[in-house]
Amino acid sequence: MKFMQRLLIATVMYFTSVLTMNAQASTKIKIAIGANSFVATLYDNETAKAFADLLPLTITMNELNGNEKYHYLSVNLPASPENPSIIHNGDLMLYGSNCIVLFYETFNTSYSYTKIGTVDNPTGLEAALGSNNPTVTFELDGNTTGMGSTQTNNNAFKITNDGFLQYTGNAQKISLLDINGRILTSTTSQVLNMNNFSRGIYLLKTESQGQKLTHTIKFKY
Repeated sequence: MKFMQRLLIATVMYFTSVLTMNAQASTKIKIAIGANSFVATLYDNETAKAFADLLPLTITMNELNGNEKYHYLSVNLPASPENPSIIHNGDLMLYGSNCIVLFYETFNTSYSYTKIGTVDNPTGLEAALGSNNPTVTFELDGNTTGMGSTQTNNNAFKITNDGFLQYTGNAQKISLLDINGRILTSTTSQVLNMNNFSRGIYLLKTESQGQKLTHTIKFKY
């Protein structure tokens, strides 16, 4: 009886975990390689959110080890590396803080990566990537359901050519945060001077009459 109870509990916990993972990993992206297109599911973590904010993104990915393609981004993404033990065909990972890696083979590894997503059906991925350095386009899939509570609204603000961020809504206070949520500067006006910050991904937090919104911004100047 005790064995059956433990088995039942284990089964319930397993399916609960699967359902939770499926619910969290609901954002889809398209990966286009020449005439081939693949759909991938992003994980519900800060790295995947930051990567999604960079899209659409067209890059040249370099060949390495006969099992992966990689590209170094010009910006750093939040990272929480861990050793997955096994790399699966179709895994999309972050190595370090700015190296995007798309794997097209399954193998054991001793390296640590931060998970970004995985290709839903990697059949044909190896052939599409080829043996050279292909041009790959990542873009949000039109059926994506979004992720997290962060609101990205490019109409809520604009960044001028001289490096000033202008919030176009009404807010009693606006704050600039780094990707890890640390406040870098705050103001009660509607304008932030971005000239003291390097280009990259930031969060813009606005507060008005008890309502708080967070927007993801890409600063390129």
